[in-house]
Amino acid sequence: MENQENSVADMPDIRIRDNYQRIQDLVFTTLRDEILSGKLRPKEKLNTNKLAKRLGVSRTPIREALNRLISVGLVETLPHRGIYIRNLSIEEIIELYYIRAALEGIAARLAVRNLTEDDIDQLLQYCDGMESQHGMGDYQKLLEINFLFHETIYKATQSPQLQDLLFQYYNRSRPYRTLGLELPGRYKEIFDEHRQLVAALASGDIERADFCAREHHLNTARQIAKSVGSNIQI
Repeated sequence: MENQENSVADMPDIRIRDNYQRIQDLVFTTLRDEILSGKLRPKEKLNTNKLAKRLGVSRTPIREALNRLISVGLVETLPHRGIYIRNLSIEEIIELYYIRAALEGIAARLAVRNLTEDDIDQLLQYCDGMESQHGMGDYQKLLEINFLFHETIYKATQSPQLQDLLFQYYNRSRPYRTLGLELPGRYKEIFDEHRQLVAALASGDIERADFCAREHHLNTARQIAKSVGSNIQI
């Protein structure tokens, strides 16, 4: 009986947290879309007080939304100056993902012959884990599992030089990776692409594995380019 009373007593706190999370998500989504649509221009300074007044919320969800925007690479903090919209270089993003696509295709080709059944099972577990974390809203954990997924394939290449390049460009694309994940519908596409890649690796289909690995990264570049209104063909 006491446990039931405690459970009921905790419900208002849960509702408050849920409502606050929805407000924070709404603020983040609104600002993200305004940046990507061009309503908020590159190099424009963001003022928390003005944003809070315009959006009708307190400064706390504004600050948290801005921190998320920093993490996805859309805004930046300039020392002693404040927070500004980044001048997003779509050309830089495309070049980065072209290189990653080429490297990942090579990695998939080499990994096919070295991956064990245990490795394949582990890759599938990582797929399950990413989808589970997405359902729970733990995106940081999802990204950690995503790294382990790709790391497993990298190590299976048994090529130290290639691995160095793969990890280098994995890290260089980190700001844009989070941005790509935030785009509508991209999570489901990524989960599907991961499973298609694992299926190709498990079947030993070198050409299919190469294709799936390359398309996985080119699709992210396509989605980012589309979000900023670029008509670059990828």
